Amino acid sequence: KIKLGEKYMKVSVVMATYNGEKYIKEQLDSICNQTYQIDEIIICDDKSTDNTVELIENYILSNSFQNLIKLYKNDVNLGYADNFNQVIGLAEGEYIFFSDQDDIWVTDKIQKMVDIMEKNPDCALLCSDYEPFIYGEGAPEIPKKLKERKANTGNIERINVSIENIELRTLGCCMCLRREFRDLTREYWFSGWAQDDRCWKLAQCVNRCLYVHCDLVKHRIHSNNTATYGKYHTVKKRVELFDAKYKAAEQMLRMAQKNLIDSDRITIIEKNKQMMKLRIELMRDRKLLNAVKLLFYLRYFQSKKSIVLEVLIALKG
Repeated sequence: KIKLGEKYMKVSVVMATYNGEKYIKEQLDSICNQTYQIDEIIICDDKSTDNTVELIENYILSNSFQNLIKLYKNDVNLGYADNFNQVIGLAEGEYIFFSDQDDIWVTDKIQKMVDIMEKNPDCALLCSDYEPFIYGEGAPEIPKKLKERKANTGNIERINVSIENIELRTLGCCMCLRREFRDLTREYWFSGWAQDDRCWKLAQCVNRCLYVHCDLVKHRIHSNNTATYGKYHTVKKRVELFDAKYKAAEQMLRMAQKNLIDSDRITIIEKNKQMMKLRIELMRDRKLLNAVKLLFYLRYFQSKKSIVLEVLIALKG
């Protein structure tokens, strides 16, 4: 444990599971074999229909982890985002690490991230890089940006609100959250907002997000997580995506204005929100004139080809 004055800091690992029987043991092994002592692992299972729960229960018994691993079983299926939000709220540690059910953690992941958090007490959210690997048939390709990036430089970057940083640049399994920041952000939430995107965006609104460029997770890309890397080529999927991004921008604005970050960064959030509104109307209501209006927001697009694609999708219905 970390000693800070007379206070001992606790480390929590939280995991939301659903039909993860295939990889869950390997993930738990990589967490329990960390070089740094973990105080609690909290798992919320979202009514799995496979043997996930039984595997976790057997894992706890066979390793005598009754005091380490706490397993909660939902009475109803909440969905990934709401289940993860639930499990985060149960953590008691000063440092809360997010875990997926199918990755593999580098053995000193927690040690390295805790050390950085200790040296940077203003850091509310610490993120890292990850190493993707394809597993099994039917897995999507590794995105080109990931293949081309420079990994393991060890550099630490401060993430502030910018056009480039609005969109999530890493994964939830690469995040460590300070508990007081979790408590601070409770009021900035809506159902369905994924925890990684929420923490990433809100931490920027208080200028307290750091990113260490070091691969600390081996991220498994397989056929069952295709949605993470999938395309949004239907009106329904695009509208759902943009609606979530619009709501996220609303929450970012609330937090940024309350914490008085500078006006230029608030303008970036406002422009992003306006862009999402135009894109929703273009897709849902077929307001094709919005495509012209969106030309003034080109610098806020991740891909400038999206306007043409969205017009075509809207026309096809």
